[in-house]
Amino acid sequence: MNERRAIELCIAHRDPIGFEYLVRKYQREAYMHAIALVGNPDDAAEACQESFASAFASLPRLSELTAFYPWFYRVLRNRCLNMLSRRRTAAAYLKSGDGDEPHIAGPESLFGKQQEKAEVWRALASLKVEFREILALKYMQGYDYETLSALLGIPRGTVMSRLYHARKAFHGAYLEPSRGEAPGKGDLDHGQL
Repeated sequence: MNERRAIELCIAHRDPIGFEYLVRKYQREAYMHAIALVGNPDDAAEACQESFASAFASLPRLSELTAFYPWFYRVLRNRCLNMLSRRRTAAAYLKSGDGDEPHIAGPESLFGKQQEKAEVWRALASLKVEFREILALKYMQGYDYETLSALLGIPRGTVMSRLYHARKAFHGAYLEPSRGEAPGKGDLDHGQL
């Protein structure tokens, strides 16, 4: 079976075998993208599971789909952003001063020394989610501008502009001396690397 055939089976017959093929093909990639967005392995797994379930239910309503992952990434991204929004709302409501923050387990191979990892995650945590997302997709996944444009549903020029601003924001955050504060602005906890 190939991706095109699996998509056809899902759209025409809501075929679980075709969808299983798509899940197996993209589950790792989806999990890595989810973890970059939500910052927590358990939440990333939950977001992936819910997104795949939602995609399975939605595929038969489509008249045509040429590539699964760009479409699915939008489903996953929206799920992750909704999780982050609910998390912020709950944190604001339950603000108890105990300092509990969400945690992340990052890809170890991307960062060398423990201190450097901590600084990278501190800087990433201070960025808005759109910047974290595009930096993770570009530098952790290695996507080119065209792929980023398709995944994010934005024009290539916007990809270039957002990357420019994300790099600039990251550079400023990375060079800013740590004030010993928890990563409250973002959703990453570099202490869990």
